[in-house]
Amino acid sequence: MKPSVTESSLDAVLERLLLSHRNAAALFLETAARHAAGVAVDRVTVARQVRHANASGTADLVVRYWSGTSCVAVLLVENKIDAGFTPDQPARYAVSRDAHFASGAAPIVATLLVAPSIYLTGSKLAAGFDAVLPYESLLPNVTGDDRELVEAAIERAASPYEPVPVRAVMDFFTGYAELARQAAPDLVLKRNPNSADARPESSRTIYFDAKRSGFASYDFLLKEGRPASLRVSHQCWDSAAPNPSVKAMLDGWARHLPLAAPILGTSLRGSGVYVRAASRSLALVLDTQRLDNMRPVAGQETIILDALAKVQRLRETWNGLRDPLRECAMSAEGSEAS
Repeated sequence: MKPSVTESSLDAVLERLLLSHRNAAALFLETAARHAAGVAVDRVTVARQVRHANASGTADLVVRYWSGTSCVAVLLVENKIDAGFTPDQPARYAVSRDAHFASGAAPIVATLLVAPSIYLTGSKLAAGFDAVLPYESLLPNVTGDDRELVEAAIERAASPYEPVPVRAVMDFFTGYAELARQAAPDLVLKRNPNSADARPESSRTIYFDAKRSGFASYDFLLKEGRPASLRVSHQCWDSAAPNPSVKAMLDGWARHLPLAAPILGTSLRGSGVYVRAASRSLALVLDTQRLDNMRPVAGQETIILDALAKVQRLRETWNGLRDPLRECAMSAEGSEAS
């Protein structure tokens, strides 16, 4: 099965390209830092989703260029298909760049925005990066499934998703956020990714910032060799499940459900929390009552307050599962090695 066209799948394409094509790696470096042309480089390393230095958020890719044991250049790369920028995102890249340079990470440090050309020409914030590189310039160096992904991303950017805003839904989410701030200030909601705070009728899920809401990070839970991300959500109603729910979802771990469920089941007994697959994720779940996102929050407060309390219960449960989750990680590693 071919991967879907997501920024994560394109991150992987960029990583493979940088590691396998010397000319492509040189193109990235010379585009981001023109004075780097001619710098001697004998190898390149790439890390994905790296925390910024002295700023919040992450860089999609951090590319390091080496000459022997010396790092001669560092690129902080943001990859976009059609999504908007989060608040101050280019500025946070600049802060991180300056911090890397000040710490002596390399004599050359630069930021680079990689995206379809139509995105680059239409974005006022692209100027906040040291340089931009269009997807189209990558096509001569990509083949097979990777080329199909790049071409599909270019096509998608030409007709980006524009949600049709529904005032009733927008009012519901505003009311939910206000009630959450009052009743559960320890839970931090994620921002609406749509421009102008638009919410279509199909917007039925509230997402929480897992880290800022106090959910523990376990670096031994891996996806493709890197720490798997944790998403926390409250779904007002779920057509793919018998009940709406709040969930803590470990990305990429649905395939480990058969081995993880028995291990976690003992610790979860009597808690009301159960384990199931949620798309590609392994989810810890607490069922909730259905909410109507087309109606005001007034009159639905009891259901929302119950759901917020269940998110807090999920956090307490998740944070107490270090040892069982470590056992799951060891079992998953053993299963993949056999």
